[in-house]
Amino acid sequence: MTIGAAGLLWAGVLWCVRRAAIALARAIVAPAPRPQTRIHASTDTTVTLEADRRTLHRGQFGLWFGDGGHAVVGHAIAYDRETGTVSRELLEVTGDLSAAAEGVWTGHLHPDPAALRRRYGEVRLPVPGGAAPAWVVVPEEAGHPVTWAIHIHGHNSTRVTALRSVPATDALGMTSLVVSFRGDGEGPSVPGGASQLGQREWEDVDAAIAFALAHGAERVVLVGWSLGGALALQLSERSAQRAAIDRLVLVAPVTDWRAAIRNVAAERGLPGWVGALAIRALADPVTAGKAGLPEPIDFDLLDWSRPGRLTVPTLVLHSDGDREVPLSSSLLFAMANPRLVRLVELPPAEHTWEYNVDPAAFNAAVIEFLQPAREDGAVG
Repeated sequence: MTIGAAGLLWAGVLWCVRRAAIALARAIVAPAPRPQTRIHASTDTTVTLEADRRTLHRGQFGLWFGDGGHAVVGHAIAYDRETGTVSRELLEVTGDLSAAAEGVWTGHLHPDPAALRRRYGEVRLPVPGGAAPAWVVVPEEAGHPVTWAIHIHGHNSTRVTALRSVPATDALGMTSLVVSFRGDGEGPSVPGGASQLGQREWEDVDAAIAFALAHGAERVVLVGWSLGGALALQLSERSAQRAAIDRLVLVAPVTDWRAAIRNVAAERGLPGWVGALAIRALADPVTAGKAGLPEPIDFDLLDWSRPGRLTVPTLVLHSDGDREVPLSSSLLFAMANPRLVRLVELPPAEHTWEYNVDPAAFNAAVIEFLQPAREDGAVG
C-alpha cells in the first residue's frame, strides 16, 4: 500500500469514527420513537403479547394502543416459547383493546391523573419560551399542607410517567404538582426536540417551585425520575428558591452523564472510545450543534459524583437491573455524600421500572424518608 493510499484509508477510518460518535451523541439527546409490541389476542381478563425482554418483565405495566387507549397489565400467566408469546393479567382497560393489533409497552400505570381517583386540575406555568402545563393533584387528607411535592419526569417521556410517585406523597397529605418542561412535547418546543440533559430544563421546573410557594407551600420536595433527578439536583444548587427545597427523592437518577453515555455505548455493543468521543462531541460547540443542541453540554456542571456539591437530604431508589443508568452511578453518588444520601436498592428492574416491580417497597421507602426530619439533619 502506498503512503497516499494509507493516508486515504486512515482518513476514511477517522471519518467513520467521527460519524459513529456524532450518531451516538444525537441518539442520546434526541427523542426516540417507542417500539411497537404486537398484540396477539385479548379477553376480559388477559392479554397475549409478543414475548420479549420487556413484556416478560416482572411487575405491572401500561400498554398504550389505538387512539389513546390504555391498559393496565399485570403479572405474566403463561409463556409459550414455540409461538413466542406471553399471556398476562389484564387489570384495567380504557378503549377497545380487542381491535388493536399492536401497542406501546411502558411503565405508565396511570394514563392520566383521573386514574389516581383524587381531585386534580391543570395549570399552565410561565417558563422561558412559553408555558409548561402541570397537574395539581390534591391529597385525600391534607396532612402536610405547607409541603408540596413536585414530580419531574425523565427524558423521552411526559409527565404521565411521574404519576407513579404521587400515591406515596399523597399518603403523606402533600399536594402534588406534576410538571412538564421544554422539549418533552407538552412544554415549550426546542429545535429537533433535543434534550439539554438538564442543563437548561431545570429553569422550567423552577417556575413550578414558584407556583407552589405562591399557593400556600412553605417548602417543597422534588421527586425526580431519571433525567428529572438531574433537574432536581440542578435546582437544589441553582434555583433562587433553593432554600425552600426540603428534600429530594430520585428514581434511577442520572447523577453523572458521562457514566450514563458510556453505559449506553456498552449496551449497544459499541467500543468504549465511541462513547468517549460522543461525550466530547456533545461538549464541543461545533459538533454539539450537529447533534441538535443549541449549546454544548457542560458535563462537569452535570456531574454529582464529586463530594461537596449536595446540600439537601436525598433518597435514591435504584436497581441493578437498570441497563441505561448504571446502579454504580448511584453508589458513587451516595459514597460522595454519606450523611445526606440514603440509597435504597429495590428488586431488579429495567430503567425507572422500580415502582412497577415493587410498588409497596417503593412507596414505603418514600413515605419513611419524607416523614419529619431528624433533629440532627442526617438521613441514616
